[in-house]
Amino acid sequence: MTKKLLVATLGTSPAVITEAVDLLNEEGERPDGVLLFYTEDPDVKESLELLQKHLPQHCRIGWVVPVPIGSYGDIDSTEAAVAFMEQACAQLRAYRDEHRLFVCIAGGRKVMSALLALAVQFYGAERLFHIWAPPWLEAEGEIAELRKFQDWPEQLTERLHPSLNQPPTDRPRLVDLPFISLFPMLPSILDALGGHASASKEIKQFLVRAGLLNPDDMPTSIGQRVAAILSMVEMLPPARSQEPHVHIPPHHHRDRLERFAWDLIRYAPFVVEVRGEEWKKGQPSVEAESPNALIVRARLGTDILFRLRLVTTATTEGQLEAARRYIERYVHRREG
Repeated sequence: MTKKLLVATLGTSPAVITEAVDLLNEEGERPDGVLLFYTEDPDVKESLELLQKHLPQHCRIGWVVPVPIGSYGDIDSTEAAVAFMEQACAQLRAYRDEHRLFVCIAGGRKVMSALLALAVQFYGAERLFHIWAPPWLEAEGEIAELRKFQDWPEQLTERLHPSLNQPPTDRPRLVDLPFISLFPMLPSILDALGGHASASKEIKQFLVRAGLLNPDDMPTSIGQRVAAILSMVEMLPPARSQEPHVHIPPHHHRDRLERFAWDLIRYAPFVVEVRGEEWKKGQPSVEAESPNALIVRARLGTDILFRLRLVTTATTEGQLEAARRYIERYVHRREG
């Protein structure tokens, strides 16, 4: 049976995620797993840690995939927006064929939610939705309130799972959002944005109305960015079909390096193995090594230049180069 995956942006309200689980369950669509995009903001990370404990224990959802976006706060630049858009598209592309995707944009930063909704337009999902809750219920679901109940698990659970047996104005509600999946038209869209004569007149007209092409069939600045994102994602290696592995030799920075290795695996669905290697001098970088490896050098907040070898699912030079650029963007944001 095809697994159901809840994909969501996470902010400082863990209750948005548990409410989404409960509301889907109410409709007979209980998720088998939850994938969460999160920033490095301390309150967001605390929200994630709470959910990583609560979802397996209370909701019996052991498959929780935290996906770091490599940012401490809001998406505050065009570069950061492009990076997150690539990441959202890559995750949807990786899971869409083997899973039923339910995408919630109620949590996290507004820009993250908007970009995830845009990614759904291109790569599709079974449903795209928002969670509405009365203001008093929203306030109770914030991590600042929930941390007060860490020693009282029953009260904590009550706030994470407000009763659904209430009038509509006093309970959370799932609000479906309309979208059009453009995935079947993706090759034609890329042809049109790339200036290929084979692109159909209908697709060009659609892209002109969307502001991605100008009336002369030339890509606008935003059209160029969208084309670059979609081209990158389409070139990425396929998603792994096996459990990933991490091998870090024993040393006093092992825990730090293992956390970073697992972050890379969650960020990149095409990484199947990460191995720690001998430290060397130099600058942070990501290099491709044929046929399917990436060499990542990062300082991770220390004076040491750590070196990791990532084994990927790449089978061509083009896939490996796309994987290198995808990982490089994340490493640069983490190092910056």
